Amino acid sequence: MARNTRMMTKDTGLKAKEAAKALPRGRPRKLELGQVIDAALAVGLHQLTMAAVAEKLGVAKAVLYGYVKDRDELVRIASAKASRRLHNPEDNGQHWCSWILEDARALYEVLTMDGELLETWINGVQSPTLEVDSGESWLQAMTKRGFTGEEALQLRRIVAHLVIGAAAASKRDRTLRREGRSRSNIIKKSVLSRSPDEAVLLRQFIDVFGREVTETNWEYGLYILLHGVTVARQALALRDGDSQRPFEEYPTSDMPSL
Repeated sequence: MARNTRMMTKDTGLKAKEAAKALPRGRPRKLELGQVIDAALAVGLHQLTMAAVAEKLGVAKAVLYGYVKDRDELVRIASAKASRRLHNPEDNGQHWCSWILEDARALYEVLTMDGELLETWINGVQSPTLEVDSGESWLQAMTKRGFTGEEALQLRRIVAHLVIGAAAASKRDRTLRREGRSRSNIIKKSVLSRSPDEAVLLRQFIDVFGREVTETNWEYGLYILLHGVTVARQALALRDGDSQRPFEEYPTSDMPSL
């Protein structure tokens, strides 16, 4: 009888625990929208699910709908918060090359941060408001430095494409390293597995070809672009005899060294 009583008590206790687990967890007293957004960024926006965010926070999925309408709204809000890190540089009268470098570095930082902002941008979820504000700031800075509106926006597009490509390559290389692989080693192994009469030139420059993209070396391509634009604008000013745009207006002495 005592044994049966103990078994019944044990079963009742187990059922009580299971029932407690099944009960919806209430809204934590101190949970705020900022915590929900931070959890979404930690999970990653590209493949974000409400269930994953709820698990990250230790709450029931239904709780999240007290803060956001749905997944799409959460992605938009989280993306906007992360993108606020992207600020156009302060206009202190610096050379236009320096201004662009500052802007490009900020964009690269945003696109490579945790939270899959690059993937969010690729999938068209990024807030257009941020792009409009950034584009207006770019135009103000560049037209004041002698660029036409079309020139400024074309250059902005080219710079953005370069930075986006660098960010994608950098994230790829980081992913490989987390998996215990190295792009450099993968490339070397692939090239050296070929017969000696194949990829002859690549063998000579294998270290350069297999070099990983880092937060510092990606800027080299941008330096080349800006140097080329500077030289082209100098040549046009001399050719057209533009008295409003003298040669001295396009100094290269304060450009970053290649």
